[in-house]
Amino acid sequence: MKSDLELRQLRVFAAVVDAGTHTRAARALGISQSTVSETLSALERTLGVALFRKPGKSLALTPSGEIVLAHARQMFGLSAGLVSALAAASADVKGTLSVSAVESIGAYVLPSRLAALRSRWPSVRVEVLTGDCAQVRDRVAGGESDVGLVLEPEGGPQGDPILAKARLLVLAAPGHPLARRRATTEQLRACDFYMCDAGGNYHQTLRQHFDSAELPTPRMEAMGTIEGVKRGILGGTAALGLLPEHAVEPELKEGILAEVLLSPPLPSVVLRAVLGSSGLPSPVVEDLLESLRGSPLRGMLLTAAVAAVGDPPE
Repeated sequence: MKSDLELRQLRVFAAVVDAGTHTRAARALGISQSTVSETLSALERTLGVALFRKPGKSLALTPSGEIVLAHARQMFGLSAGLVSALAAASADVKGTLSVSAVESIGAYVLPSRLAALRSRWPSVRVEVLTGDCAQVRDRVAGGESDVGLVLEPEGGPQGDPILAKARLLVLAAPGHPLARRRATTEQLRACDFYMCDAGGNYHQTLRQHFDSAELPTPRMEAMGTIEGVKRGILGGTAALGLLPEHAVEPELKEGILAEVLLSPPLPSVVLRAVLGSSGLPSPVVEDLLESLRGSPLRGMLLTAAVAAVGDPPE
């Protein structure tokens, strides 16, 4: 048996067992189905055994597969234990963690997670950079950031793990005629839309919504920031806004902003972790990612999820 067994391969194997099919496992992990198949084939070659019984449509484990699964889960536990043990001795772990994230994650989701991270790793300094998805990916690829966090369409680029999902909401001022009402696509067509960046992923999602109804896309105006979108909506105009739910939770709860209900709703976006070329996160990065795993995504309200790999997402 070869000795180059990778924990990543075991995680893909366990995800397939848990999901029941390669397709569902690939979707949960945020990778392509071909990558799942190739990873399993590489694992079988490394171990020198077949993991699944071939006949039939269902994924049934061979006796060897059962053994590998049991030991894989033990190894996952040991990996988590390693992170906990290092966290317990975190006074000796020093360094700077650079996180690059889209604005809504950096401003509305990360603060609570980083507060908990700092308490577990008190000698680790954290720096957060914000930007659009392309900027985040460029920083990680260039070694400027240790990890990136992007919000992208669920069917977008494959290969980066999905941590959570986020709902995109159409928002209005409380006095808007469509506030808290179910709106048709034709009604939405009559309104201008405020967005952070009129050329980003949210623009693409809204455009696809109108394309599916065979209607022209309404006029979109870029406000630069999330707070700019909120202030624009409340500025006395009839314009609507498009933002992720976690960026407007307090305003929705307090009635400052109101959701416009769509049928069908806009598709969710997913939070993906962008890792460096090695794809191997440090214990500190893994601790941060674990706190973000869960579905659906919430801002200050989401508690850290103790989720197995494969749990589902600016």
